Amino acid sequence: MLEQRSPLHQGMALHVSDTSTSGLRVLAVLHSASGAAAEQAVLWPLCAQLQRLGQKVLLLDGSQTESLHQPGLAQLLVQHAWQAQAGLRSSLSDNHSVASLPARQGLKQLKLTADEMGMDLLSTLQAYVRDYTTVILYASSDALTPLFQGKGQGLQPLLVVPPDADHLIDSYRQLKHLSVFAGAECTIAALESPLAAEGPQKYDWSRQQSSVLTAQQNAQTRLQRLNALLQCSQRHLGDAPVLMRLRWRQASDLHQLTLHMLKTACILPMHSQSTGLAEPESLAWSH
Repeated sequence: MLEQRSPLHQGMALHVSDTSTSGLRVLAVLHSASGAAAEQAVLWPLCAQLQRLGQKVLLLDGSQTESLHQPGLAQLLVQHAWQAQAGLRSSLSDNHSVASLPARQGLKQLKLTADEMGMDLLSTLQAYVRDYTTVILYASSDALTPLFQGKGQGLQPLLVVPPDADHLIDSYRQLKHLSVFAGAECTIAALESPLAAEGPQKYDWSRQQSSVLTAQQNAQTRLQRLNALLQCSQRHLGDAPVLMRLRWRQASDLHQLTLHMLKTACILPMHSQSTGLAEPESLAWSH
């Protein structure tokens, strides 16, 4: 089952660069405390790859809490949409940095703001981030679940599985939560551990064998458990998630994942009204 991949449109890099017709793309990456290191090892290169494809990326980081000294989405939602839009601007001069805002509290407050505006959650979010072409929501399955109502129904979040096999049970819990409470399917990015440095082989005294054989056995165990995860999802959740391989320092794997994420993103049409507003001096957002 590890060889199953959804068909990808190889010309999508040219298609997504036309922001005049594509609107706002919303992507989602699942966050868990135990797998945060592996998730961010995929998240930041994914942001950089999107920027290389011509996207202006904003990361709403649900793993970080807003504060007085570190304002984020919660403070943004306090402003009227037109005020926030004037103050939150992407930087066109620096293509190597990614705009990021803490969003743990803001994602919870988004529903109240949406109810006040009489809109669904993603359309409400769009009103505050119109200067960007791609927004990535990095948050827990609990925080992401309400976003799959309305226009977010087609969104397919990314679940990063760390190289060790111990996180597979937690991965299945997240898949089940999104399937039961949001009716959402996921994409799994199976992150592989880096290859051992070249040099003389070492001896694994715990198994009384070479380190190379131990690495091969660990890889085989991981393969079997990943297959079990897919089969369990197929049997109990009704569908197996798409599984994509992410080898260490393989640019082609990251490129394939980026194209797949763009293909499964939720696309919100761009608003026709002009948003060229003067920036209030009291609003200064740092990225």
